[in-house]
Amino acid sequence: MVEYNRDQLAHLLRHARAQVPFYAKRLDAVFRSDGSIDWSRWAEIPILTKSFLRDSPAELMAKSLPPGHGPTKKFSTSGSSGVPITITATAIASVVKTAAVGRMHYLHRIDGTQANASFAFTKKHMTIPDVRIGTWSAFPATPQVRGKNLKINLRLPERKKLQIMMAENCRYITELPNTTEILARENLKLRKRLKLDAVVCYGQGVSEDQQALFHKSFGARAISIYSSKEAGLMACQCTAGPHYHVNSELVLLEVLDPQNRPCAPGESGRVVVTPLYSTAQPLIRYEQGDIATVGDSCTCGSQLPVLFRIEGRQDPVFRFPDGYGSEVMIDKTRLNKVLRAQAVQIAQVTELKFEVRYSAKKDVTEKGAAKLTAHLREALHPKLRVAFKRMAELPRNAGGKQQRFVREFA
Repeated sequence: MVEYNRDQLAHLLRHARAQVPFYAKRLDAVFRSDGSIDWSRWAEIPILTKSFLRDSPAELMAKSLPPGHGPTKKFSTSGSSGVPITITATAIASVVKTAAVGRMHYLHRIDGTQANASFAFTKKHMTIPDVRIGTWSAFPATPQVRGKNLKINLRLPERKKLQIMMAENCRYITELPNTTEILARENLKLRKRLKLDAVVCYGQGVSEDQQALFHKSFGARAISIYSSKEAGLMACQCTAGPHYHVNSELVLLEVLDPQNRPCAPGESGRVVVTPLYSTAQPLIRYEQGDIATVGDSCTCGSQLPVLFRIEGRQDPVFRFPDGYGSEVMIDKTRLNKVLRAQAVQIAQVTELKFEVRYSAKKDVTEKGAAKLTAHLREALHPKLRVAFKRMAELPRNAGGKQQRFVREFA
C-alpha cells in the first residue's frame, strides 16, 4: 500500500465504521484496541461484491458526511449485464475527479481551445436536437480557457454526425471506443475525411485494432482512461506508451490473484478498489469486475503505480457447463472481414447457444458462417451452437452502450 494513501484511507475507514452500520464490525480486523489502524491486516477486510451493491445499496449509505464533502448525487451504471447499479457520490469526489481529468489533459497536450464532441443517447420515444453546442474547459485551474463542446444525437446516421463535426472543426472526440469505431469506419468511406487530434476513450477497453483504425481514419491518437461510476477515474493512459498510471490520490487499487494475494509486476488478477472520497456510500475493497496486469516503474518519471493492461471492460466472462472462457481468443478482425460488418456483437444466450449479431448490407454466406462457427468453437467451446442474425442496429444496454460481447443469462 502506498504511504500517502493511508492518511485519507484512515479517514474513510473511521468514517465508515462510525456512520455505516454495515461496516461497524466488518472493519474490526484492522482496528487495534486503542483505535489505531493495523495496515498489515488490510487483506483481512472482506471483499465487497458488485451483486451486494446492486441488491443492497441502502445498507452502504452513511448516516452523515464529513464536513465539506456534500452535497450528494445519484448515478446509475448499466454494467455488463444491463442491470442498473445505483451509486451515491459526493461533490468532493467530483472535484478531485475533475482535477485528475485536467492533469490527464495537460500531460497529453490537449488543446482546450479546440472543439470536443461526444454523443447523447436517449430512448427511442424521446426527441433531442441534432446537436447541442456549449463550451468545455480542459483545465480546471484555468476555467476561462474554453472551447466548443458538441453533444451530438447518437441516433443520427454516422455520416450526419461526421458532417456536424467537420462543420464545427472538431478536433477531439470523448466517447466509448465501440461507438467511435463505427464512426471511424464510416469516415473511411468519405473522400474528404474528418481529421482529429485525439480520441479520448472511456467505459470500455480500447483494442489495438481500434487504435490502428482511429489513426487510419482520423489521423488521431487514442487516449484511454480507466473509470467507472462506482470508483471514479481510476487510471489514465501514460504519455510514454499504452500502459496506465493509477490515480492513487483518488483510489486505492489492488490487483489480486485467485487466493486474494497482491499480484507481482507482470501478473494479472482481479481489480479491487477503495475510492477514497466515496464517503456517502463507502465502497471498501470493492470488486470492480475487471482484470488488470500489474506494471513496474515507468520511463516517464511518474511515481504513480503502473498497470500494463486492463481487460474485461464491458466484456463478460462466458460461462459453460464445464468452466469459463473469455473473448481473448476470438479473432475480431476475422469476424468483421467475413461478415463485412460495421459492428458485431456476440451474445451468449444460454451456456452453449451463441448468437452473432452484425450490422451489414448482406447476410453472411453459408461458407462464411461455417468458418466462423468453427473458429468460435475452437476459441470458446467445442460444443457451441451458433446462429447468425443481421440487424439494422445492434442492441444497446441500459446505459446506451453497444457491447461487443454480452452474456444474457445470470
